[in-house]
Amino acid sequence: MTGWEGLVSAALLGTRRRPAELAALPAAVGKLARGEDPARELLSAAAALTVYRRAGAVPLPAVAPPAPAPADERPLAGPAAVRRLDRLLAGEQGEVLPEWLRAVAARGLRVPPERLPALAGLARSRPSLRDAAAAASGPRGPWLAALVPEWAFLAGADTGPDVWRLGAPAARRTWLAELRRSDPAAAREALARVWAAEPAARRAEFLAVLADGLSPADEDFLESALDDRAVDVRRLAADLLARLPGSRLAARMAERAAALVTVEGDALRLSLPGECDGPMLRDGVRAEAPRATGRRAWWFRQIVAATPLSFWSAFASGPDELLRRPLAGAAVAEPFRAGLAEAAGRQRDQEWARALLAAKPPVPSKAVPELIAVLPRGEWAAALAGLWDRRAGDALNAAVCGLPAPWPAEVGDLVLGRLTAHAADETLGVLAGQAARAVGAGSLTHPGIPRPPEKAAPWFPRLITTLRFRREMYEELS
Repeated sequence: MTGWEGLVSAALLGTRRRPAELAALPAAVGKLARGEDPARELLSAAAALTVYRRAGAVPLPAVAPPAPAPADERPLAGPAAVRRLDRLLAGEQGEVLPEWLRAVAARGLRVPPERLPALAGLARSRPSLRDAAAAASGPRGPWLAALVPEWAFLAGADTGPDVWRLGAPAARRTWLAELRRSDPAAAREALARVWAAEPAARRAEFLAVLADGLSPADEDFLESALDDRAVDVRRLAADLLARLPGSRLAARMAERAAALVTVEGDALRLSLPGECDGPMLRDGVRAEAPRATGRRAWWFRQIVAATPLSFWSAFASGPDELLRRPLAGAAVAEPFRAGLAEAAGRQRDQEWARALLAAKPPVPSKAVPELIAVLPRGEWAAALAGLWDRRAGDALNAAVCGLPAPWPAEVGDLVLGRLTAHAADETLGVLAGQAARAVGAGSLTHPGIPRPPEKAAPWFPRLITTLRFRREMYEELS
């Protein structure tokens, strides 16, 4: 008879006829149940043994409890803000949760400690939340990470001296990115030392880090990467070199462009390349064109995109004059303007960005976000207003969604004003969905928010709901 069956038998027959046999129970249970009253012994033994059986494991003796969590001196977020956090953790407006966490951190507040496990569990399945969750956990993050290995991200990035040599890929990339920000040359040298031993995917991932702080000092390393055996590495190296107008790759592209451009009176005659040879492939030109694009026009566009913008000063006094010049040649206008727009984005040239945004015919809508991002943030709203005066449609609306968030107040007010004025337009759903999350806190009191018009597309109530939710969130944290 097992210990449990003995307790059941004693309960059925009564403790006077059959006392509980505590000796048949595990020692820890029997010790806990001992007392003067047989009936109490039986009930205590049954309760303890029930927990014992449900645990599914023998208790470990002499286990020391974990050390107390370190103190967090930051004041707690207020009750209303914590109630909103509970709603966010439950899934309501879940995409706003990172913004709530950043706002709390910016105000020097902390999340109630009993909410940290739920936040960590959610961040485990949503990597985009991890940095914000680690910041919100404060000094208790590493303590929790030590208890639950799956929450290791709460400990923050490991920046120890052995990370680059022994760390996981994500930790190594973080280490390299941090070093690149503080000492670009040291980061490049660290990457060069391990380059030959890294797999292709890792080489490409690490090479992308060099975009931060890119300078002519990186050229020799990037030139050597043009001969890498992995195509993704070669293309990324070519893209980075094209961002350096003084690089040898940029000079080679300028030579190719010079062979394709001639002057005929007031017009520029643009010729398409006849082939995509080995040197062009090495310099990052992709031979296969996207669907519905001619191969030769595709090669031409890539050459223009990697050519220094200063090259065109030989044909005009500035970008405005060049864009006004007539073009001679078959089907060259669109790839020419698209290539110039890509070059302006790569080379971060504000003068060219302004000229291309104002050009007629307009540049492709896909190029609009990068061109606007080149400009100072104070010019974004005026650039968008000018585009909307001259163009409309889903393509431009989707292009606005490519701007980095949060949008400046002028952009937020402009977009919300357009959405409010066209609340019945069902084609604006993509723009509305992005605007609901991307407008800055300063735009959340826009006069169009309080009440939707009588006739509105389905996206409008959703927009208003999200904007109100965010506005109330900031009010609770103020």
